[in-house]
Amino acid sequence: MFSVKRPNCLRNFFAHSLFVFVTGFYATSALAEENYVVAGSAYNLDTNELVYREFYTAIDENKAVRVDYVTPDGSTFASKTLVYEGEPFQPSFNFEDTRDNQFVGARFEGARLILTEGMDGAKNEKVIHDNARTVIDAGFDAYIQLNWDKLVTGKRLKFDFAMPNRLSSVQLELRQIKGSESPVHEPGFGSEWIYFRITPAKMFISLFADPIHLAYDPNGKYLMRFHGRSNIDDDRGGPQDVRIEYEYTN
Repeated sequence: MFSVKRPNCLRNFFAHSLFVFVTGFYATSALAEENYVVAGSAYNLDTNELVYREFYTAIDENKAVRVDYVTPDGSTFASKTLVYEGEPFQPSFNFEDTRDNQFVGARFEGARLILTEGMDGAKNEKVIHDNARTVIDAGFDAYIQLNWDKLVTGKRLKFDFAMPNRLSSVQLELRQIKGSESPVHEPGFGSEWIYFRITPAKMFISLFADPIHLAYDPNGKYLMRFHGRSNIDDDRGGPQDVRIEYEYTN
C-alpha cells in the first residue's frame, strides 16, 4: 500500500516537514552559511527556556539528511544522519552525542532491522525480525502523511516505534484530537491546524508515559509543533520534555 503513495510522501516529507520556527540572528546565519533547509528550536516545557536547536540539510544524492544539534550559544554537541532507501517511515540512522560519547542507530540488513546503542566505544545490538510496521526516528512524520486520510476521518492507528537506546520497540497509538484537547493549541493562532496525539497502545504502559502532541498545517501537511519527550537528553544525561516550534525556510 505504501509503494503507491511513496513518491508523494517523499516529496512532502523532504520539501515540507520538520521545519522549525527559529528566532535570533544565529539561526538565520547558520541556515545561510551551512546550507541547512530546516531549523528547529526546542524549549523546556517547565521553564520555556531555549535548550537546543536542530538544523537539517536537504536530502542529497545518497538519499541522506544530516541533522546537527546545537546549544543556544551555537556549539554543536550532537549529530545524526538519516538515510531514506526503503519505506519513507523507516529511515536508517546514526546518532552521536559528543557530551557523553553516546551513540544509537538503526539499519537494515536485508529484511532484518538492527538496532544499535553504546557509549565510549562499547556497542550492543539487537535484531528485530518482525519490523514491517516499525516506524523509525523521524519517519513518524512520513507515517502521518501516508495515513493522513485515515487519521482525519477518526481512525486510530497502531504501530511499532523503534527504540534503539533500549534495543527494543514499543507499540504506540496515533489519533487525531480536538485543538482544545492539545497543549500545543493556541487560541487565535493556527486556526486551521490539525492536532494529533501519540500514546502507548497498552494501558499499563500509558500509566508511566506522557503522550506526544503534534500540530500540523493541513495545507501541505506541515508539522508545526511538537510537544513531549525529546530524543535529546539534557546536559546531565537525563530525559527532557520540550516544545519544538517548526518553520518552513526553503
